[in-house]
Amino acid sequence: VLSRGQKQRLGLARALIHTPKVLLLDEPAAGMDPRSRADLRVLLRDLASGGTTILLSSHIISEVALLADDIGIIDQGTLLEEQSLADLEQASGKNVHFVVSDAAQAARILEEAFGEERFSVEDDHSLRLYNLDLPVAAVVSAYVRGGLEVCEAHTCEESLEDHFKRITRGEGVA
Repeated sequence: VLSRGQKQRLGLARALIHTPKVLLLDEPAAGMDPRSRADLRVLLRDLASGGTTILLSSHIISEVALLADDIGIIDQGTLLEEQSLADLEQASGKNVHFVVSDAAQAARILEEAFGEERFSVEDDHSLRLYNLDLPVAAVVSAYVRGGLEVCEAHTCEESLEDHFKRITRGEGVA
């Protein structure tokens, strides 16, 4: 009887026998120990550099980040976002999170007073500013002059997993 990790390795070996140009993998590291996962990453990188296109599906975001050049976030069958790993890391990097009385009005102030476009409105009271060169105190002052109540303003750094949860609105995430 083979372990789950051994079954994964056997399935991958069977798929590679015919030297495919495209390789579809669903949770390829499932059941593997850390050494086997590291060996798998080396193998997949070698295949990709040799011209094999690899489409990988995984819920282990840290593993995807170690392997992928481009990442698509799919939630309940809908592609919500697709971009390069570098762009995704930048989008999920440092930002200033504001909690205000009216996020739509705060967005208008960012656009009109600062000509700023690098932000995202998360809900009625929350938005994230991705331009860290814009002084937070100046933004808060503009919000207050615009009649907004500012409840929070803090710099945070979002992991890829945090970004995934935000994009999917945390659905199905414990």
